[in-house]
Amino acid sequence: MTNTKNYAMTTFALVATTGLAHAQDLSNTLGDPGFSGSYVASLTSHDDGSGESLYAAGSFSIVGGGSTGTQIARWDGTVWQSVGGGLQGGYTNSITSYQGDLVAAGYFDSADGAVGSAKLARWNGSAWIGMDAQSEIFLNSFWDLEVYDDGTTGEQLYIAGNYGDLNGNTTLDHIAKWDGTTYSGVGGTIGGAVPLIVLDLHQADLGSGNHLFAGGRFLTMGGTAALNVAQWDGNSWTAMDSGLSRTAGFAQILHMTSWDDGNGTALYVGGRFNLAAGAAVSTNIAKWDGTEWSSMGDGFDGDVHELVVFDDGSGETLFALGNFTNSGSTPAAGVAKWNGTGWDGVTSAVDGSIFSGFVFDTGEGESLIIGGGFSNIDGLSSNRVVAILQDACVADLTGDGDLNFFDVSAFLSAFSAQDSIADFTGDGEWNFFDVSAFLSAFSAGCP
Repeated sequence: MTNTKNYAMTTFALVATTGLAHAQDLSNTLGDPGFSGSYVASLTSHDDGSGESLYAAGSFSIVGGGSTGTQIARWDGTVWQSVGGGLQGGYTNSITSYQGDLVAAGYFDSADGAVGSAKLARWNGSAWIGMDAQSEIFLNSFWDLEVYDDGTTGEQLYIAGNYGDLNGNTTLDHIAKWDGTTYSGVGGTIGGAVPLIVLDLHQADLGSGNHLFAGGRFLTMGGTAALNVAQWDGNSWTAMDSGLSRTAGFAQILHMTSWDDGNGTALYVGGRFNLAAGAAVSTNIAKWDGTEWSSMGDGFDGDVHELVVFDDGSGETLFALGNFTNSGSTPAAGVAKWNGTGWDGVTSAVDGSIFSGFVFDTGEGESLIIGGGFSNIDGLSSNRVVAILQDACVADLTGDGDLNFFDVSAFLSAFSAQDSIADFTGDGEWNFFDVSAFLSAFSAGCP
């Protein structure tokens, strides 16, 4: 197949096949040479005073570019650069911006030797600063960070994990908040006869105010029965129709995001489960509309680690990332795209788990940046990080680099069969608007 994009970097065209979304481009600009080590766990953007940049964190070492550093790196537009002296020992789970600094959380011994920087530290653009977490219990670790304003105290940094103490206070465990100076509780903690942990936090307004959602492994939250997921309104924790569970083994929530699919903003939850409020639901992924749970197609045969909303050129939709290989009978190796009624595979082969995703323009156009423990994806060598590029030639349904009669014929056939490839508006329906969108894309041509 001819690649019609004339990038100066290495790209790989993903050919449209049965079960796969139509042609996507992968770029290994970020992953060649990328990182050595285990994985990328978190991706975010942050401006340290030198402009907005992409940051990656996890368990890795920077390769090439004349820079050295571990667990955290900044993309300068050409190569990955060290952030200060990096983070030493262990691993990093989450990074986010708060009060102008970049905050890192995980299970590391030190942030470039800064006093009080073990497991939780912040980068001010020139140096690492300790946050006096003093989370001394050996197994303590921090897993997620979320900036949230409950409407009363302004934005605070919420900290999730499996810790039993924070800043020397044993009453602060598993979830707490920090206002830039002081740590405090969030309506109680989690409980239950499971390996307790809060793995993910996400804020969203589903129509009744901006709430904070917490997911992980627990049976109660703030004394309220809530299976593995709960919501905080600034005053108390409440269950979400009892929550999510599993017919056998421990269930766990790994990631949440919010998105409006045309029917109102809802919360989308990924992890390891197959029951919602005690009833069967799509395996490892479900939708919460603020009142009840519903399935998302056939779900997945492996854990869903991340959910990201991204417009790949055919309209904004939801992408699922993880260590799955199929959605029902549809092949989907680690990356899948929601088509309105089910999941289309985006990649056909990946040699490791995918843990993180983030939408960012690194100079190749807006892309879905993916991080994990892989070194090769769809035959493209890419060490721990790769980009799915936005496809500006969505009308090229044959994937041959040309727009002609055969693309029109392919669209009409797919439209007649109500195939997702012809659902150009992404609303799960096939009508005049899809025809209009296709004709508009066809007229625009390929770059």
